[in-house]
Amino acid sequence: MRDMLKPTLTLLAICFVVALGLALVNSFTKNVVAERMKNEAEQQRKAVLAVADNFKALTNWEGQKQEGIVKEVYVAYQGQQFVGYVFSLLPKGYAGDIKITVGVTKAGKIAGVQMGENQETPGLGTKAAEKPFITQYNDKAITHNFTVVTRTPHQDHEIQGISGATITSKAVTNAVQAAADLAKELLAKEGVKK
Repeated sequence: MRDMLKPTLTLLAICFVVALGLALVNSFTKNVVAERMKNEAEQQRKAVLAVADNFKALTNWEGQKQEGIVKEVYVAYQGQQFVGYVFSLLPKGYAGDIKITVGVTKAGKIAGVQMGENQETPGLGTKAAEKPFITQYNDKAITHNFTVVTRTPHQDHEIQGISGATITSKAVTNAVQAAADLAKELLAKEGVKK
C-alpha cells in the first residue's frame, strides 16, 4: 500500500502544478487573445468593405428575416457617412462551421467576401477562400438569389462551385445569400436614414 501511495501523491502534485501553470498562463494571455481576435475581426470588416473606416455594431436586427447563420451585423461608415453593412456569418460547411464576413454597399452590391477560420478539407474546401472562387461575389447585386452551378456561369447570380467541394461552395453561397437578404431589408427600412 505504501508503495502505491508515494507515486500517487507524486502524480497528484505534478497534476496540481501543471493545472496551476495552465491557469496562470490562461489568465495572463486571455486578454491578449481577445484583443487579437477583436483586431482580426476589424481587419476582416475593412477587407470586405474597404471604403469604410469605422464600424458600429447594429443591435435589434435579430427580428429581421434571416437564415439563422448571421451572427453579427455592423453599420459601416466613412467618417460620419453611411456606406453599407458588414455581416459576420457562421454557416455549416463540410467539416464544421465556417467563419464568413460579407460587405454590402449602400447601393446594394456585394463589396467583398472573406472566409476565416474553418476546418474544410485542405486543397478542396479551403479553395473557397482563394481567388477566383471568393471574388465571384464581388460587385454582384443583392437583388438576385445566388445559385451554385458546376459549369461556367451564364447569368450574374450564378456562382461556379469548386469541383470536389460542393458542400463548401454552397455553404459560402448560403452565407452570402443570408447577408444579401438581411441587407435588402435593412437598406429598405433604414439605409436611406443613415
